[in-house]
Amino acid sequence: MAHEIEIFTDGSAGIAVAGRPAWHRLGYVAPGQMTAEELLTRANLASWNVRKVPVGQVTDPDTGQPVAADEDFLVVRTNPVTGEPERLGMVGKDYKIVQNEEVADFLQTLVDESGAIFDTGGSLNGGRRVFVTMKLPEPLMVGGIDRVDLYLAAFSRHDGWGSFTTVATPVRVVCANTERAALRNHASMFKVRHTGYIAGRIAEAREALKLTWRHGQAFAEQAEQLLRVPMDVKEFRQFTGTLLPLAGDAKELARRNHEAAIRELEWLFTSGPTNENIRGTRWAAYNAVTERLDHRSPVIGRREAGVVRAERALLDDHPHSKIKTRAFELLTTG
Repeated sequence: MAHEIEIFTDGSAGIAVAGRPAWHRLGYVAPGQMTAEELLTRANLASWNVRKVPVGQVTDPDTGQPVAADEDFLVVRTNPVTGEPERLGMVGKDYKIVQNEEVADFLQTLVDESGAIFDTGGSLNGGRRVFVTMKLPEPLMVGGIDRVDLYLAAFSRHDGWGSFTTVATPVRVVCANTERAALRNHASMFKVRHTGYIAGRIAEAREALKLTWRHGQAFAEQAEQLLRVPMDVKEFRQFTGTLLPLAGDAKELARRNHEAAIRELEWLFTSGPTNENIRGTRWAAYNAVTERLDHRSPVIGRREAGVVRAERALLDDHPHSKIKTRAFELLTTG
């Protein structure tokens, strides 16, 4: 996978978190709340001065003749550690730069006077993508027993791909499982193309994200529906078999890995301590799936395990998201 938390030449990681270390143990950990300025500085997101540099004239390698490139621009930043200019992507003349400071300002204005606090921020894929999250002040209690915190996460890109995106996402505190899949049926996302400006669109964003707590209530209602439906081990095995089918021609190693995954899912469902208060329900089944995908699924290859696990939870387009979405659909419609 191409995306990863940025590691700078001095060994620092491009991420900052508030309160307590994340499971991946990367980056700066603030002892308490962070201001926008502190988050941006500690995550090495400040003063990038992202800019467009015109390409100008290039030479055709086949003919040796000059070719005008007046509408092509490089996106360049100043590396926050080395101070050197770095190319992040190539864009057209209509592309609008969104500075990292603007991302934080947008979130701050979006939840102004709500009491929301900055929670995490960082850069991915060599600075081509950045994220900032804020924790909303009032948690949800699913069934009165399972605490779920609500966050706003903003993702911006500096490589010319994708939009500036803000999502509302709940996180189950007991094991920090992301629950984005549960929100797919709600208007919980706001996007702005980089050919327009994000400033002045706060009202539109608030409606799209349903920050009047209609959004949070809708999620709580879905989660409580799953909490009210009992599920025994036999039904759970049928669910995991549908969710994670094994191909008939699978090799021996694939079969062993599949069996190990199914056994761990069943243990999380029947005995895992994070499911203690919700045991024997469809809500426990869903959280068993998300816990394994985000935290327990093995890391293959030579990449740093902490970075890989961080990607699983932080990236909104990670392949694991498809599995979580499928799991939620099976449990809510089956």
